[in-house]
Amino acid sequence: MRNYTIGSVTGIPIRVNVTLLVFLPALAWLLSRPDQIGVYAGVIEALSPHGIDDAAIEAGQTPLVLGSAAAVGLFVSVLIHELGHSWTARYFEVGIASITLWIFGGMAHMDELPEDWNVEFWIAVAGPVTSLLLALGFGAALQIVPASAPLAIFVVGWLAVANVSLAIFNMVPAFPMDGGRILRALLARSRPYVAATQTAAAVGRGFAIVMAILGILSFAPMLVLIAMFVYVAATAESRTTALRDLFRGITVRDLLSDRGEAVDADESVQTLLERLVAERSTGYPVVDGGRLVGLVTFDEVRSVPPAERDASRVSDVMRADPPTVDIDADAFDALQLFAESRTDRVVVVDGEDVVGTISQSDLVTAMEVVQGLGDVSKPELAPDGYA
Repeated sequence: MRNYTIGSVTGIPIRVNVTLLVFLPALAWLLSRPDQIGVYAGVIEALSPHGIDDAAIEAGQTPLVLGSAAAVGLFVSVLIHELGHSWTARYFEVGIASITLWIFGGMAHMDELPEDWNVEFWIAVAGPVTSLLLALGFGAALQIVPASAPLAIFVVGWLAVANVSLAIFNMVPAFPMDGGRILRALLARSRPYVAATQTAAAVGRGFAIVMAILGILSFAPMLVLIAMFVYVAATAESRTTALRDLFRGITVRDLLSDRGEAVDADESVQTLLERLVAERSTGYPVVDGGRLVGLVTFDEVRSVPPAERDASRVSDVMRADPPTVDIDADAFDALQLFAESRTDRVVVVDGEDVVGTISQSDLVTAMEVVQGLGDVSKPELAPDGYA
């Protein structure tokens, strides 16, 4: 779903997913219900040196104000939690592309996932530690909020409790949550990274099933949704890690099947069709004055009626601004590009030069070859190693 960039912190873009925009008002309303306020007021009074005036926090629209402040404060806390991950990742020289806030909390998107167990451990544990530090900060602030400010007492106290809950919940070893990543890091000390991921993902799926059952029995739909997310995400990350290991040592150069000169944007569709048949190719990059402007495949050409092929230009049917990948990039980077751009073909470049294209079928073929050969040591398949 769509994300909206709302700013940046220390150069890290902060994005808000549309699911959060829908969920935040609902959360504010849930937190403003009298039964919820009553439960939290009792907990906060146990932490605060002052009592809470029930009449003051339940009068008029005050509950909705409290609920809104608590909901916004919670997601600000989630953002700081993700910044804890991000700043620790930067310390270990792992780049952070962005932070996204959404219905289930937040996600720090790394440029690459660290496979060093020690690095992953500290990056993963940094989030819960940050939440605990926030809880201590709010707890300390609660001690100095005057009794004459019952609304402030409630919000500050609620954020202290919420951040403790956030830290504890994230430490549950349900991969890919923080606790699951810590579990994988510890497992990776004594076993291959892929095996550690598979074990952590299996544990995560087990916790997801338990959470789903508890959510159904307690009529807690949010817990069921979280369980579904954990189950799907654990499975997806396990597969992703296996694919990264499978493509280790393979570059885009090894995948390149359609190597050839690009076609000119002003060329006729008929001429291109004849070339496609003669060269038995399935697609070409399109250039205009030497500049890459598009991508054309047999499917686009076939869609033009025969009577119009001489008059139609390649520029009329091409896909504009196609995704590109460097010829020496890792094959796994190309796989990620296919997923992100949701395309079936990308253009391969070598610096400023257009080299050719690769398709999803090229990746599938490479995957089948590597799986069939097992430990690949052939020079044409693993020329450079994996960085």
